[in-house]
Amino acid sequence: MSFVLAGLTLRPLSETELNWVWSIDRSEQIEALYEWREGVLHKQEVVIDLRGWPEGDPEKYHPEHEEAFHRGAWFMGVFKDDRLVAAVGLDRLPLGPQGDWRQLFFLHVSQALRGQGMGACLLDQAKKQAILWGAKAVYVSATPSVNTVDFYRAQGFVIAPEPDPRLFALDPEDIHLLCHLAT
Repeated sequence: MSFVLAGLTLRPLSETELNWVWSIDRSEQIEALYEWREGVLHKQEVVIDLRGWPEGDPEKYHPEHEEAFHRGAWFMGVFKDDRLVAAVGLDRLPLGPQGDWRQLFFLHVSQALRGQGMGACLLDQAKKQAILWGAKAVYVSATPSVNTVDFYRAQGFVIAPEPDPRLFALDPEDIHLLCHLAT
């Protein structure tokens, strides 16, 4: 699957391109974070000028993405010329009490392209892939940035009834969300 729109190309990522995810400009001005406490989202004002990736993220997550690639995970990228500017990854492993949820590994859109519908488009593609795999929901362990969580909520995600234990252990500060799919 590949198409070109306004100088951008959407196509599957190859295994060697998985490492290019870390070249996406994820700069962000974070003015608030969410915290999940006692069954309620609490918003706290902060001032974070995020530049680059948190230290250790590529080393922590890249091996997981490579393993997933080998077991049939789905990775899609948006390219401007030969540069990766947005990407989404969906794992094929079953999650949830019935095994019918799939995990959205990541959804990253370069800072310069945000607010133009690129994230919603990539998320829609991931939801369609999940449906093809027979999933009933997409699960995401989202960074607690209000921008990130509010984006997912605007796309139909709700707080997961119970966080996946493995994903919660990896990122206990994340907000765990679930989007039920119309199949």
